[in-house]
Amino acid sequence: MQNQMIGLVGNPNCGKSTLFNRLTGARQVTGNWPGVTVERKEGQVRGKPWTLVDLPGTYSLESYSPEEGVTRDFLQKTPPNLILNIVDATALERNLYLTLQLLEKEIPVIVALNLCDQLRQSGGGADCEALSQRLGVPVIPISARSGENVDRLLRELEGEHRRPHPPKAGKTQQDRYAVIQRILDGAYHTGGLREDRTQKLDDLLTGKYLAIPIFLLVMLLMFSLIFGYPGAKMKELAEQGVQAVSVWLGALLEGAGASWWAKELVVDGIWAGVGGMLCFLPQMALLFLFLSLLEDSGYMARSAFVMDRLLRKAGLSGKAFIPLLMGFGCTTPAVMATRTLERERERKLTVLLIPFFSCGAKLPVYILFAAAFFPKNQGALIFGLYLFGVLAGLVWIRLAGGAYKEEDPPFLMELPPYRLPTLSGTLRHLWDKCRGFVAKAGTVIVLLSALIWLMQHLTFSLAWTNQTSISMFGTIGGWLAPLFAPLGFGNWQAAVSLLAGIVAKEAVVSSMASLYAYQNAAGLGAALQGAFTQASALSFLVFVLLYMPCVAAFATIRRELGGWKPAALAMAGQTAFAWAAAFAVYRAALLFWPV
Repeated sequence: MQNQMIGLVGNPNCGKSTLFNRLTGARQVTGNWPGVTVERKEGQVRGKPWTLVDLPGTYSLESYSPEEGVTRDFLQKTPPNLILNIVDATALERNLYLTLQLLEKEIPVIVALNLCDQLRQSGGGADCEALSQRLGVPVIPISARSGENVDRLLRELEGEHRRPHPPKAGKTQQDRYAVIQRILDGAYHTGGLREDRTQKLDDLLTGKYLAIPIFLLVMLLMFSLIFGYPGAKMKELAEQGVQAVSVWLGALLEGAGASWWAKELVVDGIWAGVGGMLCFLPQMALLFLFLSLLEDSGYMARSAFVMDRLLRKAGLSGKAFIPLLMGFGCTTPAVMATRTLERERERKLTVLLIPFFSCGAKLPVYILFAAAFFPKNQGALIFGLYLFGVLAGLVWIRLAGGAYKEEDPPFLMELPPYRLPTLSGTLRHLWDKCRGFVAKAGTVIVLLSALIWLMQHLTFSLAWTNQTSISMFGTIGGWLAPLFAPLGFGNWQAAVSLLAGIVAKEAVVSSMASLYAYQNAAGLGAALQGAFTQASALSFLVFVLLYMPCVAAFATIRRELGGWKPAALAMAGQTAFAWAAAFAVYRAALLFWPV
């Protein structure tokens, strides 16, 4: 089969992405489907001239969520040469409902029966030859996670493929499930061991009394490791590396005979901004690692049920918790993920709440200030900030959504099986996240750092100056500083750093590093101790936590809310809320740390 397009189709949580990654490796292209903010992945199968298209997970071609609509429209308007239908062997009855619909498309289909190893471990089994005869298409037992029989699947993809002759089924759900029962009769049984183990774990992790304490303990453990000895040691090594590069760059430019302004631009401007942010990459990598492990293990989906009761008090359901939890990584894809929510009211309220779930780009700010002002309680402080952001967001959308009166339907969601995360999958996820962070450092932060350095040395009359307070940046900061004086940080450096943070939240740290000309967090932290008190530092952290997200996230929010006006009002309201919260925190903090 030469130069063919293969559509990869399956239910959510069936292992589709794992198989896609195994077949394509690093040869992937990620973007959005035309007209919708739903991510698409395409990749070339390793060693083959085949394009594999990873279609959004769907239970049926009759559904109308954006993800499911993309899959349906793709198969109708741009049908692939072949459909690779991956099904969950541990839940075959439900998965085959989609399979029957795919067979009716009259496109060649190969069924990959995934998780066969887990089916065997639970005492179950599947007769793939019998299933193949009854479905009229090849059925290959595989384990995408371990790679079992993937080579056999590739050989099957190379063969000749004919249009399927699907078993006759009616159009109603009852008719289709009756056909599925006949197909599975005598050829499939699930066993019971897996269900027993899963039920015992679910009783513990989603139970009425222990679920929330366990969830909070998991989060606290995560932050303790990130900001305790392991994370702090990794950060220290990163700082040493950044400092070494700074010295090397200075010597290199000196040896090359570079002018004084070129050396200052590169070392004190660009590298001070980029290096100041890269110091925090190890701890961010630890955060991404933990989130990946929680997601791959199946616990993250359970957390949706754990938080359902709390979210309902704000007019949401537990299903909203998945995009909310994604917000701890990045606001933009988290807002996109709200399109999986069926109710428009819940979707818009979730969009308003996501910016309060502190994204990973804010983490360098927290680490910098926590180490400088609260060195003995860094982990507890940052954990408290994340928790405070969630609670503040719930209060905010309760205010914003108070006019809505609608009875919430019961929360129904399929839980994925518990799985041990694979090393390759975890490392790939970690690499993708870290690569995105470093790519931003190499593009947005480089440009911002250079611009900030230039604006530090030019006045609005374009005269050169070494007195930063009268430069463009200093003048703009002087205009903004009075707005933040009641919050305890009425200096122009803090004001312009917050302004730069609207472009990218990492730029808060890189701006300060450029303004104070420090390439390492220790030196920058010492400089900040002369500009902030403990009370004003805490107020600054709360404002960074709560004020409007970056412009990329704002653009996504605008699309999801349906226009500039509702998005601008939402962001203005959120920033005003951040100001009020920071003011209250500052006044309370003065009781403990008087000026």
